[in-house]
Amino acid sequence: PRRIKSLRIKDLADKCQVSEATVVRFIKKIGLSKYQDLKIILAEITTEQNRGKGFVHNKVSKNHTLEQISDTILANIHTELNDTHKIMLTENMKSAIAALEHSRNVDIYGAGGSRIAAEHFRIRLYRIGIRPSIYSDPSKQTVSASLLGPEDTAIGISNSGMTVSTVSSLKKAKGNGATTICLTNHDLSPITKCADIKLFTSTQESDFFQQSMSSWVAQMFILDVLYAGLAVKNFDDSVERLKKTATSLL
Repeated sequence: PRRIKSLRIKDLADKCQVSEATVVRFIKKIGLSKYQDLKIILAEITTEQNRGKGFVHNKVSKNHTLEQISDTILANIHTELNDTHKIMLTENMKSAIAALEHSRNVDIYGAGGSRIAAEHFRIRLYRIGIRPSIYSDPSKQTVSASLLGPEDTAIGISNSGMTVSTVSSLKKAKGNGATTICLTNHDLSPITKCADIKLFTSTQESDFFQQSMSSWVAQMFILDVLYAGLAVKNFDDSVERLKKTATSLL
């Protein structure tokens, strides 16, 4: 169960030597609605097995002390960053870096909590000479996507992969010939169907944290790897730009 928590549905199907459709049918058969639900249940099972062995419970309960709460949140972040790292697809990351490096325009779509990660990425890129635009308003996202073309890149960030405005805008950008990148926690979600390059996090939601800090941290981790990969490709120039921006803030 512990290993399955960090697997995408495609990887699980490959390990079981069945199709993705078979895995989906199994999930429906046992009364669950989606693959993420299965991962959450498995997380709870492993937590029960490890209770009393020095492991921290993966949820905050009403009986937790402040120290236990902080330990729980820290453990969640640590686990989910590790899980995200395990499923990171190096070739997809390289493709995303190449697309960003050669793009005329980079437009980023992210609503709600995903806008936090989008803004984080924008500031990172801005300081090495790439000036992306962020759109969280649905109307502005649509206008942005309508103006993109083959020389541009659109990035859609959605933890659920189902944010309607982000998905529709990424689909429109793809239809106009732009390279499209998605960053999501769900590998069978609608946003993956309109992305040329798919990037994934591996986090688990709980009743207490509908979209926990772990989700944003995992998104920022992936985006930081992209940023660092871009900076290294033009190392001397990037260092010089970072020095200039740092000096300007003194």
